[in-house]
Amino acid sequence: MKPELRARIIAYNKAVAANREKSEDFMMLLEALPPGQVKQLLRDPVCGEILKKYGITGA
Repeated sequence: MKPELRARIIAYNKAVAANREKSEDFMMLLEALPPGQVKQLLRDPVCGEILKKYGITGA
């Protein structure tokens, strides 16, 4: 395998791992919020759509 290709693959894998970690951290923060705060976020048009996209309904 060419060193350039190997470096690109490693960089890509690191980026994917970082995104996964951010996603897991974000979900942990959302789960820690009181239900009333989540409901407030769901009422906001932009935040609500984002949360619904990821299956957060506030129930």
